[in-house]
Amino acid sequence: MEGSTRKVWPFYIVCDVSSSMWDEDSWPVKASAPLSVMNDSLGLMLEELAEDIEASAIGRVSVITFADKATTHYPLTPIGKPGRLDPLPRGSWTNFVAAWEHLRDTIRADVGQLVEQNFRPKRPVVFFLTDGNAGHSKHTQTVAEWSVPRDELCTPDHEYRPLVVALGMGSVDQATVRALRSTDPQGAAFLANPGEPASILLKAIIKVIIQSITVSAAQGSFMVPTPVGMTRLDAGTV
Repeated sequence: MEGSTRKVWPFYIVCDVSSSMWDEDSWPVKASAPLSVMNDSLGLMLEELAEDIEASAIGRVSVITFADKATTHYPLTPIGKPGRLDPLPRGSWTNFVAAWEHLRDTIRADVGQLVEQNFRPKRPVVFFLTDGNAGHSKHTQTVAEWSVPRDELCTPDHEYRPLVVALGMGSVDQATVRALRSTDPQGAAFLANPGEPASILLKAIIKVIIQSITVSAAQGSFMVPTPVGMTRLDAGTV
């Protein structure tokens, strides 16, 4: 079949599930822990996206989680036919190398399969959410380490290199958030304002992801507004 019905737009939501997102000492009230908020919000996000005509027509969404290791928690699925989203796993330390290696392999495999099925993929979009810098008590992962798999995915000679939106909160620093976003194509970097509660921030982030996907699908080009409680770190116009 020719025409717009064969277009498809992959969206990936990458969620940090390291211990700082759920640790019971830091979050004695379980419902306020970032991981709990994401569990509550992501399922509702899938339901809301499914009700949008334009997003349902061409959109596909996947949820990837990472901490010490990365995994596809919710495989790339048509937005109009949402599946069940199980509770997100609990991880330990923040491993950006694992996150980018998994993204590299997953996106290329997903796009390759879509092309084989005679779809015409639009450039994938990645929403990368983290609340800390990479590493653990005995080793800090440098940008030079985790940029290797990132650059392999985002290399300019790859037709389906993704547009990456970086969303930082918690203890992550500005330099890390800036380095996570894509530059070709131009992505975006957002950092939480000091003192903003994590539960409110995450709800605002999920709201913006929904708005970004639905509006982008309707207008045919990507856009992302600044979430409430966050500041944009780059001067791009995406």
